Amino acid sequence: TSPASTDRVNKMLHLYHVVGRRAPTAADAHPQIYRMRIFAPNEVVAKSRFWYFMRQTAKMKKASGEILAVNEIRDRKSRNVRNFGVTLKYYSRTGIHNMYKEYRDTKLTGAVEQMYQELAGRHRARWSSIQIIDTKEVAAGVRASKRAEEGDSVDAVKRTNILQFAKKNVKFPLAHRIPRPSRKGLKTTFKANRPTTFYS
Repeated sequence: TSPASTDRVNKMLHLYHVVGRRAPTAADAHPQIYRMRIFAPNEVVAKSRFWYFMRQTAKMKKASGEILAVNEIRDRKSRNVRNFGVTLKYYSRTGIHNMYKEYRDTKLTGAVEQMYQELAGRHRARWSSIQIIDTKEVAAGVRASKRAEEGDSVDAVKRTNILQFAKKNVKFPLAHRIPRPSRKGLKTTFKANRPTTFYS
């Protein structure tokens, strides 16, 4: 992985709404307008990715087109943890692979950052070879899962590692609690009595 691609992943991602079209000509005064939602660290990278996908889908490049608008989409609900589903494809050394991943985060951009880090670690996928097809917020809990099994059009959590947090009585026990001194002056290397770290 090149230093430039690693730097893109380490920076915080933003969600941009990019709108563009082919440059108007005498033959086509009102060309078709295209828009995309692109995750990128800044506007420059978002525009670059827009033209990258345009070359593949619409046979259009930057020299023959124009950008109409670039707007950042901010997440309003960023105080509660939510479940997100990401549909993607990535190019490996052997071929093209389709995937569906689920993550828990307070923001959609945070979930996408987790996805990039996981694919880089588990699949050695580079930032430039990953294409996000769709992102959505998925519901968790028993009711959502039952409605999805019955054929209702509900986006429910599927992955086991996310389902374990969907229980109503989920707990995070502290197996061993290490007492800390209230201030630096009370910190000692040795104790007169062995500290109790386990509480039933």
